[in-house]
Amino acid sequence: MMEPGRNRGRPPLVDEDDLRARAIDVLREHGYSAVTMSRIADEVGVSVRTLHRYFPAKADIVWGGIEGSIDALRASLRHADDRLAPFDAITAVVVQVFEQDADALAVGRARMRIIATEPNLESTRPETYRQWREETAAFFARRLGLTPDDLIPQSAAAAVLAAIMAGIGWWAVQDDETLAPVTAVKRALGGLGAVTGVPAGP
Repeated sequence: MMEPGRNRGRPPLVDEDDLRARAIDVLREHGYSAVTMSRIADEVGVSVRTLHRYFPAKADIVWGGIEGSIDALRASLRHADDRLAPFDAITAVVVQVFEQDADALAVGRARMRIIATEPNLESTRPETYRQWREETAAFFARRLGLTPDDLIPQSAAAAVLAAIMAGIGWWAVQDDETLAPVTAVKRALGGLGAVTGVPAGP
């Protein structure tokens, strides 16, 4: 029998962003590899079943929440300035996407510190990263009059994505709390352009 006053049905909804922030804090404090989903659930105050409903795997806690970035990238690419050189244009697009990122800086920094220090997470990158590379390769292909599967746009897209990840990985481990991730990404892309002889735009 049901206890008096207890309702059947689905458990109450949890704010996913808040749950992720608290779970990331647990991972940051105790170490990604050392913490089980059961311990995370216990420390954030939800059942293991509820935690798994929002994050099927531990890696999803860290990688989750970036899915909307691919929509922002596509929207920005549609309005990319064709008057700019391809590398300048993609730099402007990436900067615009990062400026739209609503992820709290503290959470974003903790997330990236975990990614930067946990080698096993690299192999669990979500589909969003592949889509970023594909969209960027398609942009370069269009601007260069090539097909998206040509080596040149594929290589350029891989280099851009690597520079972005290097930028936010570097940002995550800095002690300067006033430093924004978009600043680090701009610097990384600017450095890539400099060493390849294609200076990035402002």
